[in-house]
Amino acid sequence: MNESLPDSISEPLTVADAQDAVAQAAIRRNDRYLREFIEELSICPYARMCREQDRLYRAVFLQSHPTPHSVAEHVQSIEPLTQFEIGLLIFPNFAGPGLVGEAHPFERFVAETRNQYGKLRRPPPGFFLVAFHPAMPMNLANPDVAVRFMRRSPDPTIQLVRPGVIESVRNPSHDRDDLSTTIAEVGLRTVRSAGPEQIAANLSAIHHDDRPPRTS
Repeated sequence: MNESLPDSISEPLTVADAQDAVAQAAIRRNDRYLREFIEELSICPYARMCREQDRLYRAVFLQSHPTPHSVAEHVQSIEPLTQFEIGLLIFPNFAGPGLVGEAHPFERFVAETRNQYGKLRRPPPGFFLVAFHPAMPMNLANPDVAVRFMRRSPDPTIQLVRPGVIESVRNPSHDRDDLSTTIAEVGLRTVRSAGPEQIAANLSAIHHDDRPPRTS
């Protein structure tokens, strides 16, 4: 389990070198997740446009047990990069070298990071932070819970979304909550139509693609 270190000893995160083999593998897995699942099944109406127009920021961090404060600082540091509207912070070693851990500790970590981020800046937020993890549950009882299955990324990932993106893709006659509900409902219908078990198997295959053997 990932245990966050006290913020007082937080160190700035180091983005992995683009030539690092582990980082390259994490990006390849993320590419597959975006193209073969999110875009292919139209889970997110903005994903393909964002990637093709170079509005997607991605960074891989190889550190194990990162601290919420250090990640919050990194999120704040990329706010001025206005060309990026969506960000993906990928942590392939979140629970230790070669380990991703369970979903709940990572979700708690993202919640703590969101809290730290809120303390670093004045509202409104520059980004919304959302947790994605390969061990998210496959509960398709309703759209509200099914959205977590759609966030079953191959590596623990924090999605960053600028508030303006939500405003730009929503129907002017609906509010932000309506947009989120609509996306969740459409995604659930798509998953059920394509076959949840097959999708889960495909996502698992992406998760295991070019992943180093467990070290513990």
